[in-house]
Amino acid sequence: MRRPSCLAACISKHGSPYAKNPDFVTCVQNLPDQCSPDPCNKEGTQVCQDLMGNFYCQCRAGWRGRLCNTDVDECGQQNGGCSQICSNKPGSFHCACYGGYTLSQDRQTCHDVDECADTGACGEARCRNLPGSYSCLCDEGFAFSSQEKACQDVDECAEGRCEQACINSPGSYTCHCDGRGGLKLSLDMSTCEDILPCVPFNVAKSVKSLYLGRMFSGTPVIRLRFKRLQPTRLVAEFDFRTFDPEGVLFFAGGHQDSTWIVLGLRAGRLELQLRYQGVGRVTSSGPVINHGMWQTISVEELERNLVIKVNKDAVMKIAVAGDLFQLDRGLYHLNLTVGGIPFKEKDLVQPMNPRLDGCMRSWNWLNGEDTTIQETVKVNVKMQCFSVTEKGAFFPGSGFAFYSLDYARTSPDVGTETTWEIEAMARIRPATDTGVLLALVGDDHAVALSVALVDYHSTKKLKKQGLPSHAGTRGP
Repeated sequence: MRRPSCLAACISKHGSPYAKNPDFVTCVQNLPDQCSPDPCNKEGTQVCQDLMGNFYCQCRAGWRGRLCNTDVDECGQQNGGCSQICSNKPGSFHCACYGGYTLSQDRQTCHDVDECADTGACGEARCRNLPGSYSCLCDEGFAFSSQEKACQDVDECAEGRCEQACINSPGSYTCHCDGRGGLKLSLDMSTCEDILPCVPFNVAKSVKSLYLGRMFSGTPVIRLRFKRLQPTRLVAEFDFRTFDPEGVLFFAGGHQDSTWIVLGLRAGRLELQLRYQGVGRVTSSGPVINHGMWQTISVEELERNLVIKVNKDAVMKIAVAGDLFQLDRGLYHLNLTVGGIPFKEKDLVQPMNPRLDGCMRSWNWLNGEDTTIQETVKVNVKMQCFSVTEKGAFFPGSGFAFYSLDYARTSPDVGTETTWEIEAMARIRPATDTGVLLALVGDDHAVALSVALVDYHSTKKLKKQGLPSHAGTRGP
């Protein structure tokens, strides 16, 4: 486009364009449009201005440079005003928030999202809102399952927390040690240590004594069988001591349905049960002898009488109708058992507990014709008695009493259900600080009740051995 006023001013200052000037300065007319073609970056330019031999690119917001081709990084200046995340892009930027936050209406500020407002966030667990997140909390010993949205028991036993036995329970667990092996739980509730006696044991034994209570079932500890060519009378003498009020000393005679006698204790006194020609009798007499002191007991078959003495004093003299030695195939036979009977206790004339926790020494059966008992006892420590036995004496061991109890509940159609109870009373003087006194165990080996001694300084030591709470979180 021609502009006469400008051309005239140019000619006036620099001369005619058709005349050469020594300074090589001249005027040009009919210049092309410098914005065609457009030299500016189209994305970053709002408009291109022709300046008659030059041009000017007017940049859009977010662009700079002569051609508007350089992006302005708004995030480089005070994070673009964003409170959390600033994302730059060509010619612009935007604010964003981390997970657990939401962008406010000003498009710059982030606010925490309260996930716990949604009651289903944690299901059965407790929900705790956190900045940008949340936690699903469970009680000790439970862990949160995000899949089930519930607190599930942690099996601490699978993690090997106990040195020996471990029993898992809902929300907890307990460690156990082999008490019968002489171990107990340490104060850390996980490892095991030796059980040390707090009262010294008198464990010396006598090779000249016979322990009558070795077989808990009441099975005889000694069985003898005598055979004679001539009729023979029973003669027996021995020293004996016990604190036990009831049990069998010895049996002598034939088989269960023939002639026999049983000498035992009931309520601490001697009791004689005898059966002759199918007729049974029971008699008891003499002083109480379960005081733990040694006394000499003798039984002698005289004519048609049995004479029983305690410390040489006759306490019983019973008339009998036959002999204890029975003729069979030309020989006279006598069976003798010590510390038990050769048949069931229910088949006695009057039932009694056959096991007797007592000790025998200086025995003499049939005037000393038995020599095998002493040799057997000498080589078998379990058949020997402790040398010192008194009230309050302690003896180590791993044995225990076992009782099988059955009970039945009344069926619902009969009426109200019956109840049952077990009452136990005992006077104890423990020698160690740890051990089970009584336990009720079901057929499935579940322990319904256990009464035990433990050495914990405080019941607070019986801590819940659980895990810290487990939480489900949501991050950015």
